Amino acid sequence: MFSKRMATKKLGAREGFRWRGVEISRIEGLSDAVFAFAVTLLIVSTEVPKTYNDLLLRLRDFVPFSACFVLLMVVWYLHYQYYRRYNLQDMTSMVLTMTLLFVVLFWTYPLKFIFQSWWVSVIDPHAQTMIASYDQLSELFTIYAIGFIVVYLVFGLMYLHAYRLRTELKLTELELWDTKHEIRELFLMCGVGLISLTLANVLPGPYIGFAGMAYALLGVVGAVHGTWSGKRRKEIHARLFPAP
Repeated sequence: MFSKRMATKKLGAREGFRWRGVEISRIEGLSDAVFAFAVTLLIVSTEVPKTYNDLLLRLRDFVPFSACFVLLMVVWYLHYQYYRRYNLQDMTSMVLTMTLLFVVLFWTYPLKFIFQSWWVSVIDPHAQTMIASYDQLSELFTIYAIGFIVVYLVFGLMYLHAYRLRTELKLTELELWDTKHEIRELFLMCGVGLISLTLANVLPGPYIGFAGMAYALLGVVGAVHGTWSGKRRKEIHARLFPAP
């Protein structure tokens, strides 16, 4: 299994953070299957092209498919990393994982639709739009924002759960800092989703596009928080693991 090979090689591990899980549990095996099914949903509605022109039409979906695939893999990787770090198999982790998988499956089609509609407008501005009104655009951004918020809220709760079990997990000072870093980062991402959700429902029609542009804040928030948190992590690491 791909996940087990990654875990064995400790791909994605951070220096100073001990991995507590290598063997893939049943809940992780189910999660891998659900993510694979979600990727299948991205292409299941696409028919096999019967002519060369049909093939060219299908190839134009490469960009939205790639964007959706990357986003799903980001969510999969966050889930993989959580179980490698803490290896929690308790009821709380299982319930949160089931919630995450449910949302991922529900989120797949809106995710596909929003990227397809955007891409069609980019490659052919004169083509018939997939969205008939500003009200539909507002609802689409609302659906996407709710899915986005719930996904990262679930991850935030998972890391918060691990932090509450810090004594049982015997987390070191550095591991505690990394755990708190993830909690802050995930809730900040939820905040960006809330901004987009708000804009989608308060802005007048012609300006609803700013609800989508709001996700550019993820890069700004991630950079600022990552820089500040990274400096503190280096200080802790230098103190715990002094250079010879």
